Amino acid sequence: MSAVATPTEEREEDFVFVIDDFLPDASALRELGLEADYPAPPVPETYAGRHSARTYPLPGIDARIEEITQRPVRPVPFPAAHSRFRLCLAHETGTGGVHIDNCHWTGVLYLSRDEHAEGGTDFFRHRPSGTLRAPVYPEDWAAWGGRTIQQLWKEVILPHTNDASKWDLVRHVPMQFNRLVLFRPWLWHNATPGFGDGVANGRLIYLFVYHDA
Repeated sequence: MSAVATPTEEREEDFVFVIDDFLPDASALRELGLEADYPAPPVPETYAGRHSARTYPLPGIDARIEEITQRPVRPVPFPAAHSRFRLCLAHETGTGGVHIDNCHWTGVLYLSRDEHAEGGTDFFRHRPSGTLRAPVYPEDWAAWGGRTIQQLWKEVILPHTNDASKWDLVRHVPMQFNRLVLFRPWLWHNATPGFGDGVANGRLIYLFVYHDA
């Protein structure tokens, strides 16, 4: 396991945890992902890809996440993507790009085979503000000039999400089978594009979504 802070980061709790060989039998979970149903959304989604129709809870996983984070956690209930697979193929696109998530921890477990895997998970610095995260701590909000969360979404996040000129890549975590990327979701981040033409060779991940308990 490694915990790596992006450049200029000051708070230990904002570290990105990267854990290789996370599950003792990730192939069994992948087999469930291969058999899962991935319904097309009725309208274009913000982010490329499709969630599995149902959840696939893993026994004992909450305690494992608490061991890594050193914090008590609780899963975010439906409609969050906790314990769902997500599949993204080469032709699939979404309306959004760099973003934040509405939770306290996001976990992405890579389940694509290494011979098919491309890309991974990217973390960014927002050029206009020089920040690595959306405002969450008191000193962050002061630096944003007293904006409200509604103003932040309207004036910054939505206008800049797909504008490459507004972002510098500061960390890339490559896809590797059975690698978990666990992070504070207020860090500016995005998934790299999908690949493959089916579930067997596409971008297949399993998601964890937690709040601090």
